[in-house]
Parts: sequence; C-alpha cells; structure tokens
Amino acid sequence: MNWLIALSDFALYIVLAFLAGDVVLRCVTSEKKPLVEVPKKLLLLALALIPLLLAPPVIQLVLLLAESFGPGQAVVDVATEFRAGQSYVFGVLMAMAWWIVVWRDGSWVFRAFWLVLSVLNVAYASHAASIADWPGFTGHALHFLALVLWAGVLIHIAWFLQDGRNWRAFLKWFTPFSIAMMILLIGSGIWLMLFFVAPEDYASSWILPYGQLLLLKHLSIVPLLLAAFINAVLSRSDAPNRAWLKVESWLLLLVLLITAFMSKLAPPHNVNETLRLEGSAPFVEWFAGPQYIPLHAVWTPNIDGFLMMAIGVMFLAMQWLGYRKQLPEWLLFIFGLGFVAATYIGLMFSFLF
Repeated sequence: MNWLIALSDFALYIVLAFLAGDVVLRCVTSEKKPLVEVPKKLLLLALALIPLLLAPPVIQLVLLLAESFGPGQAVVDVATEFRAGQSYVFGVLMAMAWWIVVWRDGSWVFRAFWLVLSVLNVAYASHAASIADWPGFTGHALHFLALVLWAGVLIHIAWFLQDGRNWRAFLKWFTPFSIAMMILLIGSGIWLMLFFVAPEDYASSWILPYGQLLLLKHLSIVPLLLAAFINAVLSRSDAPNRAWLKVESWLLLLVLLITAFMSKLAPPHNVNETLRLEGSAPFVEWFAGPQYIPLHAVWTPNIDGFLMMAIGVMFLAMQWLGYRKQLPEWLLFIFGLGFVAATYIGLMFSFLF
C-alpha cells in the first residue's frame, strides 16, 4: 500500500507542478514568453484528478480504523482527527473551487490563490509539519512551492511549446526566476533535513531507507543543476533547445519522485533506534555488509569507491559533451542517472558503517 501511496503522491506533485506552470505563465505578458498552448480540458482534467490522488493515504487509514470502530466511525474519525483526512477534505474543496475558476476562464490571481492554498495543504499533511509544527510546515511549504513552480514552467515550455518567439525575453526573467527557485529549494531542503537528521548522523543515515533516498535526492540535484546551467547560460540562441528543456524537466521529475517516496518513510531522528526498529535499507548489505548498533559512519577512502565516483564524474562530463554534440535527450537523461548511480555506489564503498 505504501508504494501505491508514494506513486499517487508523485502523480499529485506532477499535477500541481503542471497547474503551477499555468499560473506563472499567465501572469507574464505575451511579449515576455514564447507561445505555449495548453488545452483547457487538460487543466480541468488535472484538477479533477486531485481528489483521486489525495485519496490513497486516507483509504489506508480508514481501512485500518474500520477493523476496530466500523467503517462509518472510521471515516468520521479520519476526516476530523487525522491530518491526512483533514488535508483530503480541504484538498477536495480547493480543487472544486479551482476547477470552477479554470472553467470560467478566471484570472491568474484567483488561480494563484488556490495554488498557494493547495501547496499549504500538502505541507500541512507532511512529516515536517507533524514533527516540527510551524517551522516544519513553513520549511516544507517553501520547499514544495519552489519545486512545483520551477518544474511547472519547464513542463509547459518543454512539452507544450508551439512557437519559440520572444525566447530571449523569456530567458531574461526565467533565468533569475529559476535561480531563485533553486536557492529556495536547496536552502529549505537543508532546513528540512536538520529537522530529521543531525549533521553528524548524515552519513550514518545512509544505512536506513530514508537516508538512502535523501542521498539519492541530493545526488540527483547535481545533473539537474548542470542541465539548468546549460539552459540558462550556454543555450543563448534565439530559439529554445527543447531537448535540454526536456532533460531538465525529467531531472526535476526525478527529484519529485524521490521526494514522494521519502514522504512515506520514517525519518531517522535517532539513527540507531530507527535501525533497531525498521532494519537497514534494501541492498545496503551488498555495499556495507551486516549492520549492528551503534552505527557510526567513518570515511575510508579506497580504490573501489574512488573508481566509482570517477565514473560518476565521467557521466557528468558526457552529459555536458552531449550538449556540445546534440545527442538525443533520452541519452542525456541516462547520463544524469549514470552519475547518480555511480556516485551513490562510490560513496557507499567509501564509508565504513
């Protein structure tokens, strides 16, 4: 069930990013953006999917409580006493109101209002908000908002572009916009991480499922930053490089996917206690052998780790070379995944847990 919930969260993040891109581009004048055409029916369909995508965690809770209190009481309890249920009720109401705004061709201001409320609603149901109250809620809201705004504009430009006119004018505002979103994303991500993992336990947490995904998320940001740099700085032509725009959008979706799965795992507030209760992550024993309490990761450089990290750097170099040689976008994305995989293996080989 947790896999289904994580995948539904991933789909929800894509939907909200898609809707966020619509909001951002609508608030920009036509002289400062290329021609992008998104069917109104597609926006309405995305909004109609929100109640379905919010439902899996609520269904899980209702089924769990129904065994003790009956289905009727379970539904009432989940809707009134659990964050997931409250978030679902608010999410459905907001999706309905937002649907009406789009159906009536409402202003971008009203769309932005419902977008912000939807982001806050997701943050309200997050681990960070339940553990750290207002600081956690604020950190998650800023992190998620930066992610969907950045990804949303990219999705629209990469996949719904009709005409590359005004490309230079678009880059003049989108480049600083994406840099601001990147800074906000990284800054809020560090802030959130400190709620869950003490800095001295960061490497030790890699033994746990949450720590593994946290490491993969951090590594996936590196090829994303390279793609963003290429699109913002190197691709300064009068026409958009759609291949690299798609690569950047795919890498952002990878970050969203990892984030969705992380949200369903127990954060390691105490690494040793979490290891005792939940065990180590899958595949960890392949790299580090059996794990025992207490854990303390120690940097132990070795040839295997060095070679794998060198291969990771080579994949990153091939990603840049792929831009120079105009390679297919799917291959450029594979190079980014190769960097993440090789560097991850190299780091796991380089620590003694």
